[in-house]
Amino acid sequence: MAALLQTIGRRRFLALAALAFVPLAVPAQSTTGLTVLHTFTAPTGSGGTYGTNSDGANPLAGLVLAGQTVFGTTEYGGGSGYGTVFRVKTDGSAFTNLYSFTNGFDGATPEAGLVLLGNTLYGTAKSGGSASYGTVFSLSTDGLGFATLYTFTNGTDGAAPSAGLTFSGGVLYGTTAGTGTDYGTVFQISTNGSGFMALHQFSSLVSFTNADGENPSGPLVYSGGLLYGATDYGGAHDSGTIFAATAGETSFSSLYSFLALQGYPTSSNTSGAVPQGGVALSGNMLYGTAIYGGTNGYGVVFAGNTNGGAFAPIYTFTGGADGQAPEGPLTVSGPTLYGTTTAGTIFAVNTNGMGFTNVHAFVGAYNGSFYTNNDGLDPNGGLLLSGVILYGTAYNGGTAGFGTVFAATLLPPIPLNIQAAGGSVVLTWTNAAFSLQAGPAVAGVFTNVAGATSPFTNAITGSQMFFRLAGN
Repeated sequence: MAALLQTIGRRRFLALAALAFVPLAVPAQSTTGLTVLHTFTAPTGSGGTYGTNSDGANPLAGLVLAGQTVFGTTEYGGGSGYGTVFRVKTDGSAFTNLYSFTNGFDGATPEAGLVLLGNTLYGTAKSGGSASYGTVFSLSTDGLGFATLYTFTNGTDGAAPSAGLTFSGGVLYGTTAGTGTDYGTVFQISTNGSGFMALHQFSSLVSFTNADGENPSGPLVYSGGLLYGATDYGGAHDSGTIFAATAGETSFSSLYSFLALQGYPTSSNTSGAVPQGGVALSGNMLYGTAIYGGTNGYGVVFAGNTNGGAFAPIYTFTGGADGQAPEGPLTVSGPTLYGTTTAGTIFAVNTNGMGFTNVHAFVGAYNGSFYTNNDGLDPNGGLLLSGVILYGTAYNGGTAGFGTVFAATLLPPIPLNIQAAGGSVVLTWTNAAFSLQAGPAVAGVFTNVAGATSPFTNAITGSQMFFRLAGN
């Protein structure tokens, strides 16, 4: 029996192999399209980097959900031009700027997402604070009670926290990206601001390499007293690392160093390079994305065991319709991984590497100053899955060019059935809004099967053929 493939896509694809000799029914999910919940307005004036506005600009991180409300941050804009904390209803109503950073003791330019505990939001600001190296902060979901829990000093504590926090047992865990001769730290702090501890300080580089990595990126994952994460650079080949740190201790281990890039202008390798989105955990497996490398040079989705076994790509981007440069964190739901690419796609792929497809492709136009469109561009912040809806942010794009908050609704499974009948196979499907497509390989070019309606009989004439449904 030939292999089968499940995909998820904006055009609502379902694919499976035709040379099957038992009945098969493979479900797929797809999107009804993408709904913009909020488009950020253009800042004006001289405040901050781009100016000031009422809502914020350029959301770099993902979202957290409480009931029917999502919460997030913007890197710029707001009342002082140094970023905001915002909330918006999941139907797109009641957008509220909860807090505007001032570049004072509170911090500035929050690049990371938020952690929600009860009615309190916790986060980091990459810069600002009394020492100008960033802060850890808390804020009530009603926008009241802002508090600076910690100010980074660029000492052994680190500087420039740009990744989201992780919570367990009354303790927040995070990383700093580092600045100058500081190569980043892993830290913990209690939710009341006490007990700050640097768990690991990444070592200096010699010829751009070290044992542990440089510039930790993406949120940490907590499991069984261990914190798993990734660094952008450093390691044995200056392509980044996967690491494990112990909560409450200074115990640290490097699990994997990504391989060196080869070639120019498209640099490739067999492992991927620069895992900017950190890692996601499912069982004893770690999953992540590398923005560069892979055999095509456009990045990979990778997987590896928490015990430090070999990490390897499960999907390699081609730079075509699948996108390129996957940057944001992955979201795991059962056997499916959801992610985004800097090239402007939302994708899904099974944890075994099969079934890759685009959920949505963003398209924009340059207006002379910024890229503008209806739905957004550069969805780098990762995705939040709630029920059958994916929530996220786009850093750029939208009608003003300063980003959006969006929601993509996944349709229920749509079955394509295949059954052997003598020297043929019979394919059946129940929704006439879908057309049958065929291709010679999973990664091949699929074309419409002329005149195909359900049931459709296809003679077996070769070693294999793949079929899928595409929304009309």
